[in-house]
Amino acid sequence: MPTLQFPSNDRTRTELLEHALTTASKDFDAGNFFISKETFNGLTEFIPSYKDRMNKINASKSNRSKEIRESSEAFSIMVTTTRDMWEVLRRRVNRMNQPAEVLTYYELPLDGLTPKPTTKAEWYALAASMIDGDSKAVKAGYPAMENPSALDLKEALEKAKKEKSDISQADREYDEAQEGLEELRAQADELISDVIDDLRYFLRKKDEPSQRRIMRSYGVTFKYLKGEPEDEMPEEEVD
Repeated sequence: MPTLQFPSNDRTRTELLEHALTTASKDFDAGNFFISKETFNGLTEFIPSYKDRMNKINASKSNRSKEIRESSEAFSIMVTTTRDMWEVLRRRVNRMNQPAEVLTYYELPLDGLTPKPTTKAEWYALAASMIDGDSKAVKAGYPAMENPSALDLKEALEKAKKEKSDISQADREYDEAQEGLEELRAQADELISDVIDDLRYFLRKKDEPSQRRIMRSYGVTFKYLKGEPEDEMPEEEVD
């Protein structure tokens, strides 16, 4: 026997509520009253606020995803710029036969091995050290780094930090949009139950297939067992 299925997420909740409101409005105009006026008024009042909250949540979720993507891109550029600056410095020290101690201005190892940061915090610290180290090296009489320069790396570092901060702001906005959502979901589920209870009551004298056909016109869905035939539409309604 077909089993009635209640919506399990916000999208399907919204779809059923809107479907029920649209169908009920048409049925009222035609003189068919399959849900109560009280339930109809409840749908009319609730749906706009529920949809508005869903739209805000979806917008904030989309914005959060965008900020995460932009932060990842900015961080990647900073890492690449840091690596490039380190490689150029190492080659310059060898090419110009500069003392290995030059590397200490940049807080880099004297053995010339490439640093291997394992966390984002370490990458931020390494980038900052490269920028500060270039200033120290110039004051000590060594040429400033070029291609990339310390300014190039500074811009990349500041961009990465800004994008990281934007994620925190997006997280707060998403959390704020989520506040009170469980209460709204409970209200939506209560209204859906009201719609279904009304339909069952007003359709109680009709045969079960007819009940299910009308209920489906209100957005209600049913689950059928494997191989179980679904209710056929009346002959005059079949295309």
